[in-house]
Amino acid sequence: MPSSTQFYLPIIDISAFTAPDDDDDIIKNNKKIQTAKKIHEACRDVGFFYLTGHNVPQEISDQVLNLGNEFFQLDDKEKMKLSIANEDMARGYQKLGENVTRYQKDWHEALDFYKPISSDHYLAKNNLPLRGQNQWPIYPTEFQQVFERYTEYMKELGLKVMSAIALGLGLEENYFEQFLDDSFWVMRVIGYPPLKSAESANRVGISCGEHTGNLDSTKGALQVQTKEGEWINADHIPGTFVVNIGDMLNVWTNNVYQSTLHRVVHKGDNYRVSVPFFYEPNFEAKIEPLQPCLDIDPVKHHEPVIYAERRTLLSGGHYTSMHSTDNDSDH
Repeated sequence: MPSSTQFYLPIIDISAFTAPDDDDDIIKNNKKIQTAKKIHEACRDVGFFYLTGHNVPQEISDQVLNLGNEFFQLDDKEKMKLSIANEDMARGYQKLGENVTRYQKDWHEALDFYKPISSDHYLAKNNLPLRGQNQWPIYPTEFQQVFERYTEYMKELGLKVMSAIALGLGLEENYFEQFLDDSFWVMRVIGYPPLKSAESANRVGISCGEHTGNLDSTKGALQVQTKEGEWINADHIPGTFVVNIGDMLNVWTNNVYQSTLHRVVHKGDNYRVSVPFFYEPNFEAKIEPLQPCLDIDPVKHHEPVIYAERRTLLSGGHYTSMHSTDNDSDH
C-alpha cells in the first residue's frame, strides 16, 4: 500500500462537466465518459477522491474558512447565542464535546446549517427535528451572505458530480436530477482545537470519531480507512476538494460503492477549520438499488428507503450522507 495519499486517493478533473461547451458534442461526450469512468472506479475501489476543475472560486473558499475561524474566535457567550437548543436541536452552534460520534464525545465545536424549512413542510407541521430556520451569526457581519453564496456553488457542484456518477453507472447523465432538484443539503462549519487541549482537560476522544460522511489541510489530521483496515492520511492538496460517498449512494449502488470510514485526529498546534458540505437527496426521495448495479450482483442488499426516514433518525447524531465535498483550512 503506497504511503502517500496522493498515490492512493485518485485526483480527478471534473472540468468536462463544469467547463463551457466549447468542444463539439463528440469531443465533449468523450471527455465526460472518461471522467465518469475515473469517478466510478474511485467510488468502487476507494470511496474517496480529490476533485479539481470544480469551478468554485478560490476566493470564496478562502472566505468561508476565514469567516469560520473568525466566528470560533468569539467568546463563548457570543457563540452560545446560536445554540442548537434555541431552534430545533440541530441547527446552530455546538460547543466543544457536545457532538457525539459512536457514543464518544468529539473534540470540536461546530455550526450546523440545513436547507431552510417552510412552515407548511412535513417537519414543521409535525414539530420534528430539523423543522426550523438556520441561525446565522451577526458577527462576522458578512458571514451569512458569503455562506449562502457558497452553498449555491456547492449545490451546483454536487449535481455535476452526480451527473458523472450516473454516466459511470451506465445511466443517463441527468438520471439523478429527479432525486436532487430540492436537495435537503447539510453544511457544517467545524473548529478543531489541538487534541492536546482535550488531554490537558482530562477529556477522552479524538477530534471527530470514525464515521461515514468529513478533509483536512493540517497534515495527518484527516484519516481514511482502507479496505485492509489501515488508516492513511488524506492531506490537503491546494485547489481541490475531497469527495466521499455515503450511505444513500451505497443503497443506490447495492454496495458497488461502499461508504469509507474516516476520522479527524488533529494533533497539531494550530486551530483548524473545516467546512464539509453534504449534498443530500430530496427529503421525500425513494432510494433503492439501481438495475445496472443489480445486473452486477442480483442479490439485493438493501430494501427501498425513504430519505426522510433516514434523515430524521440521524438528526440527533453524527452525519451520514450521500457524498460530501469538504473544504478545510490550516489557521
